[in-house]
Amino acid sequence: MSVNDENVGLGRRGCLGLFLVGLAFVVLIFAGLIYIMTRPQDSEIEAGERAAIEACWKSAQATERSFTEESCQEMEKQFLRKFGHQP
Repeated sequence: MSVNDENVGLGRRGCLGLFLVGLAFVVLIFAGLIYIMTRPQDSEIEAGERAAIEACWKSAQATERSFTEESCQEMEKQFLRKFGHQP
């Protein structure tokens, strides 16, 4: 075995290790996002999100921009999906 053959073997093992570390990182990120999205919501969080939606609609009425109104509608959809009732 020559020196070049040894370097090729080390390079492949290093690449595989780097790939596995990257894959583990991606899995960890997805697991964290799933945990955050599925954890139970309490009344304090619900009240805060309801207040944010109300503030959004107040700013939409003041500016009368369609983008702001679309954002408020999306916030209401997410609230309904998360808590099961309208804000």
